[in-house]
Amino acid sequence: MRDGREAMTARVRRAARVTGLGLLVQLGAAVHWTPATFIAAAAFGTPLVLAGAGLFLAAVWRNIKAKGAV
Repeated sequence: MRDGREAMTARVRRAARVTGLGLLVQLGAAVHWTPATFIAAAAFGTPLVLAGAGLFLAAVWRNIKAKGAV
């Protein structure tokens, strides 16, 4: 079992990977905008960025609760 700091680091890294993947999808689509690349950016990139943000917020909330701040 990992201690709290390692677990928090793992959660934040996972959030960063998901967010980074979403941003790469959006950047790749922005290289040459067509209707299809816009749909790809909107359908895949945006949900990945939002999911990464949600994972980050969940990690922060879990850390705050573990420290007894809430």
